[in-house]
Amino acid sequence: MSKVKKITVSNLKAVSSLTADFNGCTAIITGGNNKGKSSFLKSLPERLRGTKPEMILKQGEKDGFAEMELTTGEKFVWTFDGKKEKLTFISERNIPTSVTKDLSKAYFPPIFDVDEFLNSQPAKQKATLQKLTGIDFTEIDKLYKEAYDARTYANKRMAEEKAKLGFVDPKLPKDEESTEELEAELNGIDLHNTNFNFVAKGILEREKTYDDNLDEIKQLQEKVAAIEAKNEKLHVEISAGKVWMADDMNKLKTNQGQLKEEIDLIKKSNLAITENNKALKQQDVYDTAVKYAADADAEVKKIEQEKADVIKNASMPDGFGFSDDGITYNGYAFNKEQLSSSGVYIAALKLAAITLGEVKTLHFDASFLDKNSLAEIEKWAIENDLQLLIERPDFEGGEIEYQILQNMNGVA
Repeated sequence: MSKVKKITVSNLKAVSSLTADFNGCTAIITGGNNKGKSSFLKSLPERLRGTKPEMILKQGEKDGFAEMELTTGEKFVWTFDGKKEKLTFISERNIPTSVTKDLSKAYFPPIFDVDEFLNSQPAKQKATLQKLTGIDFTEIDKLYKEAYDARTYANKRMAEEKAKLGFVDPKLPKDEESTEELEAELNGIDLHNTNFNFVAKGILEREKTYDDNLDEIKQLQEKVAAIEAKNEKLHVEISAGKVWMADDMNKLKTNQGQLKEEIDLIKKSNLAITENNKALKQQDVYDTAVKYAADADAEVKKIEQEKADVIKNASMPDGFGFSDDGITYNGYAFNKEQLSSSGVYIAALKLAAITLGEVKTLHFDASFLDKNSLAEIEKWAIENDLQLLIERPDFEGGEIEYQILQNMNGVA
């Protein structure tokens, strides 16, 4: 394991000539804008990773170079002019050789850009963490979304069906009582009473006619025979009517009110039974919806557990987790509203440390960090035996300078 001991550049972009002897220590590099801080620190490692900038040589110069010496004795040298370039690796025994892709990858594997990660959207940060840990949530996220949507629909349906629930009276029967016979009897009463009144009226009319005829008999003796015949017939009809009326079956009925009350009671009972049956049916629908919602919730929790198992079995850096739309750190959403500035940077540096090769050096821009936050990050780097090359702007626009914070043993 090595760290950066010294960086020397000449005619590299904005830098004419500069040497920084870090000796494997954490350091802060300052300088004004466009003075070449990033070029000084990053150009050679980026070139070893395969990135070749269009303009390397400082304008107006014929040739230049960049050299990085490691604490274990190895060196990387990059020479260039306006037309060609050369990358050389010098071993700890001072043996030069051409730089190969495998050699570059061993010392400087594909970079994890701390600053880019911190400025990314939550979804991209989540994708980055998945890639770093070898987790693929594509299929499980698809299943989770389907189950989540199904649970949402089930809960909505359950709430809708619950709103329809009515009062169920367990004492009421399910079958309604028929009123047909009583209604037929009620209707028969009206017909019977009509007939009764017709007969009574007929009797009254006939009695009047009979009396009138008696008077007419007295006055019209000559018509007695005819009138007597008529009266005989009337007498017979009157007698028959009286006999009919005297029969108990044909007496005037007065129980309409009772029948109506009975019918009303039955109808009221039937209405209650109908509403009760509706409530029972709605209760069944609601119970089905509750079961459906419970099954949907169980499916969501099952997939959540599967996802948790995937995360648990993955090589997840300590403290990291996943949320629906991003990542978490120590149980909090990964953002500056939930975590301290030092906590956010330490988390990002922890991920960056996973991608390091032989060189245990991390570079990042600390423009937004205060003294206390930076001190916490330095402490974390010491505990994890990492070298930090921290870039900060000089608002006075000065030339590039560096300040050693700790030596390789973590002593200032």
